[in-house]
This record gives sequence, structure tokens and C-alpha cells, in this order.
Amino acid sequence: MAIKWNLRRRILALACLCVVASALVTSFEHMQRWINDSGTNSLILAVVGPMSGKEADKGLSMVHGAQLYADLHNSQRQDNQVAIVVQQYDDANDKNKALLIAKQLAATNNVVAVLGHRASATSIKAASIYQRAGLPMVGGSATATEITQNNDWAFRVIPDNQLQGKFVADYVASLAKDKAVLIFSQDKFGESLADSFLNRAEVLAIQSLSLGVDLKKDIAKQAEVISQKISEFSHTGAVFLAVHDVEGETLVSHLKQQHPNWLFIGSSSIGKQSFLERFKHRSQEREVSGYYTNGVFAVSPILFDVASESTQLFYQSFLKDFAYEPSGVSAAYYDAATIVSAAIDAASGEVGGADEFSELNVASQRAAVKSHLASFNSPNNAVQGLTHSMYFDSQGNVLRPMQVGLFSGGAFVSAPIQLQDVSDDNLMRRTDVVYTGIEMQNISEFSTLDLTFKAKFNLWFRSTPGVNAEDIVFLNSVGDLSLQEPIESNFTSQSTYQLYQVEGTFLADAKPGRAAFGEYQLGVSFRHATLPRSELIYVSDIVGLGQTSLHKNQANRHKVQFDTSQWRQSSTLSFQDTLRKRSLGDPKYLHSDRQAVEFSRFNSLTPVQENVLSLRGRIPAQWQQIIFYSSVLAWLLYALVLDFKLLGQLSRAYGLGNKILYALFIASAEPLFLDWLAQAYPNTNQLFASNCFDVLWWLLFASTLALLIDVILWDPIEKRSGRQVPRIMRHLTRGLAYIGAIFAILSFVYQRELTSLLATSGLVAMILGLALQSNLVNIFSGIAISLEKPFKLGDWISLGSYGGPIVGEVIDMNWRTTKVKTADNTLYSIPNNTLANANLNNVSSSGQIVTGGFSASVNKQLEPLQVIPRLEAALMAIEAVNRVYIDVDSIGSDNVDYKIKLVHGVDDTATTTDLVWQAIWRLDAEIKQELDEQEPELETPLLNDA
Repeated sequence: MAIKWNLRRRILALACLCVVASALVTSFEHMQRWINDSGTNSLILAVVGPMSGKEADKGLSMVHGAQLYADLHNSQRQDNQVAIVVQQYDDANDKNKALLIAKQLAATNNVVAVLGHRASATSIKAASIYQRAGLPMVGGSATATEITQNNDWAFRVIPDNQLQGKFVADYVASLAKDKAVLIFSQDKFGESLADSFLNRAEVLAIQSLSLGVDLKKDIAKQAEVISQKISEFSHTGAVFLAVHDVEGETLVSHLKQQHPNWLFIGSSSIGKQSFLERFKHRSQEREVSGYYTNGVFAVSPILFDVASESTQLFYQSFLKDFAYEPSGVSAAYYDAATIVSAAIDAASGEVGGADEFSELNVASQRAAVKSHLASFNSPNNAVQGLTHSMYFDSQGNVLRPMQVGLFSGGAFVSAPIQLQDVSDDNLMRRTDVVYTGIEMQNISEFSTLDLTFKAKFNLWFRSTPGVNAEDIVFLNSVGDLSLQEPIESNFTSQSTYQLYQVEGTFLADAKPGRAAFGEYQLGVSFRHATLPRSELIYVSDIVGLGQTSLHKNQANRHKVQFDTSQWRQSSTLSFQDTLRKRSLGDPKYLHSDRQAVEFSRFNSLTPVQENVLSLRGRIPAQWQQIIFYSSVLAWLLYALVLDFKLLGQLSRAYGLGNKILYALFIASAEPLFLDWLAQAYPNTNQLFASNCFDVLWWLLFASTLALLIDVILWDPIEKRSGRQVPRIMRHLTRGLAYIGAIFAILSFVYQRELTSLLATSGLVAMILGLALQSNLVNIFSGIAISLEKPFKLGDWISLGSYGGPIVGEVIDMNWRTTKVKTADNTLYSIPNNTLANANLNNVSSSGQIVTGGFSASVNKQLEPLQVIPRLEAALMAIEAVNRVYIDVDSIGSDNVDYKIKLVHGVDDTATTTDLVWQAIWRLDAEIKQELDEQEPELETPLLNDA
């Protein structure tokens, strides 16, 4: 049988082809990227470190830091960028293994750069191999000066030991310490730190005592000797621990308690959160967190609490992807992958694109990457890292300041004093750090129309004495808002603490492109009124907030009180970043090369989301297009199958599958369209578009609910009872579902008060009720008939009327009328009210039916007593007829009229009617013949049917 392709089917088939073509076109870029990522166009960055052994966790941090950047780069890269792949290699911090791996990587054809090694000893050994092979090496943890010295293929994204030692000496001088004890490990790492520190200490007139630690001997015994020499040297000063974290644990545990008047400051090997883990086996540490380390300073390439928003986003992404907190090593190797990727992009752009660069031999690729790494040699030609712009000096060392951290309460946080301008040969500028905390108490009157809210919160500052931290300017307050008198304050020789309670109106932020998804950021932002960032930095007081790290743990999570349950909050994010303010002719900046002043801006944001049940934004971004095209294609194929009737007569339950397709379509189309709208028209209000999608969701819900009622309620009732449910009941439930959806749309989408809506609808209903009184009577009469069920569709009923009784079959019942068709195919539309009040007989209930409409006219010469028995006998002779009723209807001048009604079977109405008329006609002929024989002269028939 040939399939007929009508216009509808052709349109559906063409639409299917268009959807497939559109999906291929829009996904071509992603497919091509996937092919490139999995093919030969990918370049390998080798991360080499201790992936096994005691320091395997540090090697893992290296790999994960680089991998996080690679994933971000590959997901956002353009056509002219090369995909990068991170591969890990295990040198176990062993110099011999490091040499073997270096030779292996040098001979590998698709490794364009090495990130690592972790330790200075392994890095020094491997660096010479990479130099001879022409393979760029970028370190993120090893700080020995020899690694990059006289090696133009070696680079480093953290300050080297020379810069670090100099920085520590300057920091000791800034704290007015004129005596220092240098404790260094007798290896390349410690000795290079010691040389740099001692040279700078001599310039700064710091009296120094240098003590070496032999790593091959018992560190604890050496610590006792060192303690005695410290006591002999001076009663106070600074102790610089130029050692690894392993030796640092033993030295701190032995020396810190014996010399409480001394300031202890560690190298970058000590300046990390993981250093605290080394003390957990000690009983005193288990009783008091930070027993050994509280008050110990250490330098670090990065401190997350003083970092900017981008660094905190890195922190959160790392924690989410790898389920543990990143360290400074993780951040450093993220930066290493960043700057190598920038060099690859620059090199590929130089030769014409990613494909052209991939076709070069590996030696040319490595040389191009090395050349562009070396070109990042000034602030004007730098690559933005997590915390600072990255550029190298002539030796391949990054030029960027160190940060000083302080161990306090089981956390490693920013020290209250920082130093800036590390490249200056003079004393560096002091920068005060203010530990700042905001604990939001209450948020009320949040309006999404003007994006304002009222907030009540506690604000505190903790700093060194003499810092005017409370002189702040709120940046997002509505109107002028200033701090009143503190509700609590505490002043000591070491610190100043002030607590304020603030209440005011603030501006909220809608997340870019996410306002339509009900996502906003409520928070407070401020800066110092006069002091720039070079003099004062506000940092999040994670210790004061009762946290052991930057990320809030569940035990200490503070919940903001909202005046409504409409909003659901996420964890509060506190961070500082840089605000640039134009100088606007300020004399302080007229003779500066900077025409803007930078302020430390403190931000405390509480992300909130509408507390509604919604699929909006729930589909991951990578699946949105796939689900969108799949749902459209499935719906078109579904319609095509139904039109061809390939599956026969489908049950109503198949419609539920169609509703699921609609839901998937809306859920995927919604974020795609709103994201496109936010990008294409960023200044456009998305409220109208989002409201349209909300309306679609409610209408889909109403139609699905109506269908579920049919499937779950009415269809089973019909199946069990064998009687068809009147359409009025189905229409009523559908109407109620859509009326409920309309009220929900007005209330939840357009924010109308439901009580006023109900009051207005009640008044409108009263007016409509009066205007449509007769129709309403019919509707409720229909409901009463449906509940009482005096008949069902298909029954034969008999009811009286002004023109005589109506006997017929019930063929339909709707919200206003019931349709009855008689035996002669006459169709009556009887109002339900009339039907409810009529004397109704359901003759189908007894298996019989009464038929009237027969009449006969007989000559008046024959008496009715003679005619009626003969009529009854003739009609009773018919097999289907059960009873016959004959009455005299009227008597005229010549004839007597008889009315005939009979009872017969239901299934043979038409046949019985024909037999009745035939019997009447035969009887008419017989009577006529009899009368002709008796009176031949009679010309008028005696029996006339009417």
C-alpha cells in the first residue's frame, strides 16, 4: 500500500530535516573542538612531581591546579587556540628519577612544556636536560636560584629564594627587629635563602646569627643546640626558618615555647595551610588548635583571604572539582599553565592559527613557546595570573611581591602588616591589613523591581594600633550611611578591635544574565574613605567568623534571617578586591604615572535564589542544546507517526509522553533564549521574556493536570462501568485546571494579591451569573443529571413535551443541552434544566421501548368496539410487539380517529415501525374489501392511516 504524502505530512518531514540540519550547524563548532581535543591537535603539558610516596598529596595539588586551568581553557577556547592536555609524571622527589623523566620528556614528540619539578634538588637536575633538549620548563614550587640561573629555557611563576630571602629581611626590619637568627637547611634551598637574607640584613643593619641544620642528622637534637645558642645571642628578635616544612615542624615545636619573646617567620615551604597538619599527632595540638603555630609568620606566594574575587572563584572551583582545598602550590601551577597557554596562543597566532602551529615539528613548537615566555618581560607585556600580573626578569624569575601569612587559631591568614614594592632597593612600603567581618542578621523588603533591600548586620574591624579602619564609605548604600559609635571595642598594645551594628538600605546585584532565573546577590560593599590599597587592605576575618579555612563549613554556617520564605540563600562569600577611582585632578596624583587611585574594596555577598519549584536553569549548560533539538525532533516525529497512524489507535496515555516532550523543550529553550538575550542585548530587561516562559510552564501544567485527570479518573470509570462519561464532566475538570493556572499566573508570575483577585473574580462571577443565569441553570442541571445518572449515552428515553412525548436515543450530553435522536432520525436538543424537571422514563432499563405516532381514521359507520380489537390483533401478530395501546383520539362528522402506541424491543425500532404500518395497511385493505362486498355503492374507504 503506497503511503500518501499530503501537505501536513510534507511539512512535518521538512521540519524534521530542518531541525537536524540546524542541530548539526550549531553543534559543528563543538564537534570540531571535540575532534581537535581528542586528535593530534592537542599539545601536552607535562606536570612532574611526587605522585607517590610521602609527598604524593603535593604532586596531586600540582596536577589538579594545572588541570583546572586546562579544563577552563579547552571549554572556552576559540578556533585559533590549541587544546592543551595535562599529563602527570612521577619523580617521587628523587633526583635520579627526575633525570630519567627529563630525558623521556625531551624525546617525546608532543610535549611542548614541562610544569615542575616540585623540589629544588630535582628541578636543578632536570633543568640542564631540558636546556640541552630545547624544552621549556616553568616551575611553580621550587625556589632555588640555580634552577633558572644561566638557563634561558627555565622559568618560574613564584619568587625565587633570592627575592624571598631579601623580602624576609625587609619584613623583619619593618617590624623594628634589629636582631635575627637565621636557621637554614644545609641544601641548595636553604643555602640560597640564607645568602640572600644575610646580604640584605647587612644592608639593613640587622645583627644576624646563622645556624645550619644538617638534614642527615637528628633534627630534634640539633634543635636543642640551636635553642641554647639563641638564648646566648639575645633575649628577643626574629627567627627566620629557612628550612623545609619537615624540619620546620620539629624546630617550631622545640623553639617556639622556649623563646616566646621571639618573632618566628618561616620560608614559603612553611607558609601554607598544610603545615598545620604536621602537628596533629601531638597531644597539645589535639587539645588546643594552633598550640605550636599560633603567632608564627611565614611568607607565601598567595593567601586566599587577601586575594581578589577571581582567586576566590578559583578556590571554589577547585574545591568543587577535586573535593579538597587548594594550596599555594595548586594556585602556582594554575598560573604556570596560564602563562604557558598564553605563550602557545601567541605562538600559534604568529604562524597563522592552531592548525598551522600543530603542523610544526616539536622543536619549532618548543622554541616558539620559549621565545614568547621570554617576551613576557615587563608590566606592559604581562599575563594576568590569579593574584598578580606575571612577567619575568632576565633570569626567568617572576617579578611579583610575596605575601606574609600568620598562623592563628588553626588557620593560615594574612599577617596584619604587608609590604609592597618588592623591586625597590630601599625599605618597602608598609601596608596595614584590617581583619574585617560582616555577619548579616536580617534582610527585609527586597524588591526585584528597583533592586533594593534593607539589611541589618554586625561589622567589625581588627587591626594593629593606630589604623583608622572605621573611616569607610559604603559603595552600594541608598543615601548617605555612616558608622555610629561602636557597640563594643577593645584596645591593646598589639591590636585594636571595634564592633558596629549597621542598618540601612542597599542596592542588590542581579547575577549577569541570571535575573530571569531568580538569582540575585545581596550584600554590602565598602572602601576606606582616603587610604589607598597600598596603605590599607581589608581582608576577610575567617578566624573571627569561626572558620578553619576560607570556605565555610556546615558547623559554623550562619543563616541570614529573611522576612519572607520566598528566597533561598547560599553560602555568604566575603572577599576583597581592587577598586580603581579616577584621580580627577587630585594634587596627590598629578605627578604620578597613575591617573587613578586604587582602593581595597571589601565585599560580603549573600547569593539568593527564588524559593520556587522550577526547572529553569536546572539543566547543565552542556546538555541544553542537545535536549532542545532532541525534544523538537521527537515531537515532530511523534506528530508524523500519529498522522500516518503507524501505531494504530493510540490511547490517551500516549499524550503524557507528548507533555514530557513539551516540558523538555521549554526547560532547554528557556535558558538558551535567556542567555542569548543577555549576551546579545545586555541592557534589555529580561522580565517580559521570563514571564512568558513562566506562563508557558503554568499552561503546560494545567493541560497535563487535565490529561492526568482524564487518564487516572474518567477513563478507568468508563472502563469499569461500561458507560461513557458525559463530556460535561471532562470539560468541567479541564476548565477548573485552567482557571487554577490563570490564578497562579496572576499571583506568582505577575505578583498580584490572590485575595484581591478572588474578590474581583467574585464580583465578576456575580455579574456573569445574573447575565448567564439560564445557562448556569443548565450547567448545574447537567452536573446533577451526571451525578444522579438516570440514563447514559446510548439509552432510549421517553419524556413528555408540549407537542407530545419524545422517545429517542441519547447521543450526546454537554454543558448546556442533551441531544436525543428519535426513531425517524429527528434530532432534539433538550436543555438540561428541562430534562431535569421532566417526567422521564428510561425505557432501555427494562430492555423495551415505547413508540407512538401511529394513527388510523375509520368510517363512522363502523363502531370503535369493532375496529379496536381488529387493530390490536393485527399489531400483536408482529413478533417484536409486546403490547398495544389504542385510544379514540377524536370523532368527526364522517370518521373516527384512533391513536396507537405500542411497546417493542429496543434493537429493531426501524423494522418494527415498518411492520406496524404494513399491518395497518393490510387491515385497511381487508376492511375496505369487506365493506365493498356489503355495500358496493360505498366509494369512500373506511380505514385511512394518518
